[in-house]
Amino acid sequence: MPGLLRTWRGRFILGFLLVQLLLPLRYYLHHRDPHDERFAWRMFSPMRMVQCSPRFIVGGKLVDSRSEFHEAWSEIAGRGRFVVIEAMGKELCARHPNTSVRVELECLYLDQSKQNYGGYDMCQVPQL
Repeated sequence: MPGLLRTWRGRFILGFLLVQLLLPLRYYLHHRDPHDERFAWRMFSPMRMVQCSPRFIVGGKLVDSRSEFHEAWSEIAGRGRFVVIEAMGKELCARHPNTSVRVELECLYLDQSKQNYGGYDMCQVPQL
């Protein structure tokens, strides 16, 4: 190990390996979105099988997200990713200024339990 730290290449390799080992810990130490497991060591967790139904209500009318957004965004929103759903809500706020945009998210987990998120005006509140 001391020989590895003597050269800049060795320090770079060691630093790179440390980052690769420690970066996934962010999921366990600091996260607000339980559905986001991109950088976690939980590739085969049941969270990947969560089925969510985001609803976007613009000016009191339900909007079909598949007609408003790209299919990839709708797919990721269907997994319950807060960041994507918030971005979709902000986009609707930009497309419909001075209009209330409500986001409601209902998620069904493998144990058949349901959880609701959101339910407020995305143009006023920044996060789910």
